[in-house]
Amino acid sequence: MTAVFQSERFFREAWPQISQAVESPMDAAGDVQWITGLVAREPGARVLDAPCGFGRHSIEFARRGYRVTGVDFNETEVGRAREAAREAGVAIELVCADIRDMEFAGEFDLAVNLFSSIGYFSDDEDRLVLDRFWRALGPGGAFVLDTRNRDQLVRSLAPEERRRVDGWTLRVEHSFDVATSRWHARWWRLRDTSTRARGETGELIGESEIRLYSAHELSAMLRPERWRSVELYGGLDGTPFSLDAPRLVLVAWK
Repeated sequence: MTAVFQSERFFREAWPQISQAVESPMDAAGDVQWITGLVAREPGARVLDAPCGFGRHSIEFARRGYRVTGVDFNETEVGRAREAAREAGVAIELVCADIRDMEFAGEFDLAVNLFSSIGYFSDDEDRLVLDRFWRALGPGGAFVLDTRNRDQLVRSLAPEERRRVDGWTLRVEHSFDVATSRWHARWWRLRDTSTRARGETGELIGESEIRLYSAHELSAMLRPERWRSVELYGGLDGTPFSLDAPRLVLVAWK
């Protein structure tokens, strides 16, 4: 059985409360448009989306004629993905599993790990996850990894941010440990503006922690000698990578 990771409780209990407000299906359409244009896979190609969350990228791939397998360990999110696929009229294979336990072998033409979904485990486990994606791809397959750019975030992270979510306010407190490159967040529910006026913090709904990697660290963990080529971008729109890019995107070709 795969070991519990530090943010597991957050992603099992708190994340389903806010994921659909934080992750935009409109953004997913643009992400998939850029990815499919770059990797040039024909409709009918096999795509692995892991973790898939509530299915926003999986559905966009399926709409374009790809055969999609989505993997996520959260039963609530997998259920939402299944319902969203039904409403969209597309077929997606959904697997409820931890991405550390994936045992695919040469089955896919494209694999994606999107929206900062690496770094929640130990460094060794993160390497294992990257190995799982390599094994899942057939010869000539492409792997797209999208996460936060550590070098940009460490200089720009605000102490907190707020977002309206269905009649309440989500407040996220941020801290970053430069010694470990771990970004810690505390997620609060503020029910109305009077909460702030009273000086109360609201209801704590969860805490998360992610290890952020610089470009050279993540590239080394990918084991570039395994891949024909590895390209860096600053976003899922082809933005050139730089220290100031908010995202770090690696595209590796097997």
